[in-house]
Amino acid sequence: MIIAYSTAPNETIANEIAHYLINEKLAACVNLIPQVKSIYHWDNKIIEDNEVLMMIKSEKSKQQNLIDTLVEIHPYETPEVIIIPIENGFKGYLNWIHTSLN
Repeated sequence: MIIAYSTAPNETIANEIAHYLINEKLAACVNLIPQVKSIYHWDNKIIEDNEVLMMIKSEKSKQQNLIDTLVEIHPYETPEVIIIPIENGFKGYLNWIHTSLN
């Protein structure tokens, strides 16, 4: 199992991405965490943006397809896509992720 993190410029776009990933069975669940302040370098400037953080639960076998899909459908030129393995957790929930994606 994995958790992928990505950000979106607003809740509407984050919601659209979440629904797409779930419909395509690339994600079992996507948590949308609004009002995240992101501060970063872009084009030699320091940028501050309000974004929505997406916490995407999926399986390792879908990892590359998930990354490729996010890059393809995301409105950002260089979207954040970070994958973190789930090493342990409540087996019932982890089983639910697995069955949701099949």
